[in-house]
Amino acid sequence: MEGEKTQRATRPIWWSRQYIESFTLSDEEAWQLITSPPWRCVIAWVTRDGQPVVAPMAYQVLDGRIMLMTAKNRDKVKAFRRNPAISLCFQDASGAKHVTVRGRVEFSDDPMLVRRWIASFVESYGQGMSPEEKQLEMARYESPERVILIVHVERMRTFDREKMLRAERESLGA
Repeated sequence: MEGEKTQRATRPIWWSRQYIESFTLSDEEAWQLITSPPWRCVIAWVTRDGQPVVAPMAYQVLDGRIMLMTAKNRDKVKAFRRNPAISLCFQDASGAKHVTVRGRVEFSDDPMLVRRWIASFVESYGQGMSPEEKQLEMARYESPERVILIVHVERMRTFDREKMLRAERESLGA
């Protein structure tokens, strides 16, 4: 412990901002972030000619899996049918913690799953809506051309700025 403190004290002030590998979230903390509001993430895919594309999307976690919903005619659907590789980035409300997921997309146009996704989405965003308004909102999404993108997580990278700042304070003896 004492040797570790000495080593930290001799590191340059920029050290913790460059070597961030130890400032991560546990798997449990990462899933806690993913399964908490604001239920928005940024997804990435590649075009036919290999160009990266990103877009913000709403998501829901159903049956322990990250799921997105979109219309079948979207460019991202065409891209994922060619190459199912996906990356998603989630951030907590403060911006201090984030999770980046890499994986593969599986498509489902099961009407029951689409309806479950819509109901979960409207429930999570519909605070303050009357039951009638929620039903109307659900109807707006219930197109037969909707598809669920089920994300199969292959890799997860995380960052916790709070841990980094705590380490910086400790290295200054604060």
